[in-house]
Amino acid sequence: MIRSLPLLALALHAAAGAAPNCGLAVPPPDAGVDHHMGMLLKVHPRTPAIGPAYDGCQTLWAQAIDGWVTLTIVHYAAGRVVRVENPAMPNDPVEQCVIERGAVVRGDPDLCAQLDDMRFESLPPECDGDAGAAAQAAVSCVRA
Repeated sequence: MIRSLPLLALALHAAAGAAPNCGLAVPPPDAGVDHHMGMLLKVHPRTPAIGPAYDGCQTLWAQAIDGWVTLTIVHYAAGRVVRVENPAMPNDPVEQCVIERGAVVRGDPDLCAQLDDMRFESLPPECDGDAGAAAQAAVSCVRA
């Protein structure tokens, strides 16, 4: 048992390191911004950073009175959606979806097949405030 503890620790560390951006509790400073129905939303990483080799997560947060609420975590492998978590919506049917090598292996095939197109577009973080300030900073406030 004692000899297996270092191997277990190494396996856990490798698993955590293999999925960048999957354990974020709050949005980092470079998270993208969006607004929906008067709510400030943050997205990390922004969609342009999710290429065909991306292995990790994209998270969507909503601003709350006391901080940030994680709405959705999209898990990617080789740039394709493999699983979605919706902590804000327990028992969401989309959480039952598991996709391997582009094929639905668990969940409603019609619902799960739509997940590969899932990307949260957002504006650069500098575009959250005054549009004039963003223009002065020479930032292109384009949703991507």
